[in-house]
Amino acid sequence: MSWARKRKLLYFSGITVFVLVFIVLPIVWIFYKAPTCFDGKQNQDELGVDCGGVCSLLCPSQYIPLNVLWSRFSKVNDGVYNVLAYVENPNVGASANNLNYVFKLYDSKGILLKERVGQTFVPPGATVALFEPDLQTGNLIPQRVEFSFTSGAVWIKQNSIETGLSISQAVISREDTAPRLSATVTNKTIDQIKNIEAVAIIYNAEGNTISFSRTIIDSITGKKSVIINFNWPKPFNDTYARNEILLRILK
Repeated sequence: MSWARKRKLLYFSGITVFVLVFIVLPIVWIFYKAPTCFDGKQNQDELGVDCGGVCSLLCPSQYIPLNVLWSRFSKVNDGVYNVLAYVENPNVGASANNLNYVFKLYDSKGILLKERVGQTFVPPGATVALFEPDLQTGNLIPQRVEFSFTSGAVWIKQNSIETGLSISQAVISREDTAPRLSATVTNKTIDQIKNIEAVAIIYNAEGNTISFSRTIIDSITGKKSVIINFNWPKPFNDTYARNEILLRILK
């Protein structure tokens, strides 16, 4: 190779390096955006657009829908009722969020007496009692309740923290006057757990729901226990056989 040709090659190489370093790279730096779970594209190892893989949002093929096992209403006083839906999340590693729902109370003729809407979530692998208090119907008496979700869930990969809580020593008293259910809730972890919802369900011998109630625990220090109480103003309309207490850590 002649000297003139070598000089041209060196000159061209220098221009190329200059263009790459001072023009191309700055342009790439300005306009390039690394793949994320919020860019509206299926990239990285995602199974769908911004879902699956490294993303916390799950794709529809990765979860089983929630199962609403039953819904009930319970009389508190004349014209005042509580309602509850018993919902199962079969997905151990995923929570269902941004769930819009509606309760509807009907009379014996199918006329809508009262409606209550809300938004909630269901923790991973949990069965929860979605509770709404104090639906007032005046002089009208409800005969049935309907519950339904009115929006699809946002499914997020998440580990359960409710497993750090346990229930023990549940005792019923004052059944003939104003029933009270007392129980001990224990925080098995070393960390403080705050804002705990506890819902108690009362069953008869046939396994049918008699009544239910809810209370909120502000916090439980690590490795400590608290006693909670559920109260009813009047005796149950059936014979008490057993209880179930469901816990959920509210967001």
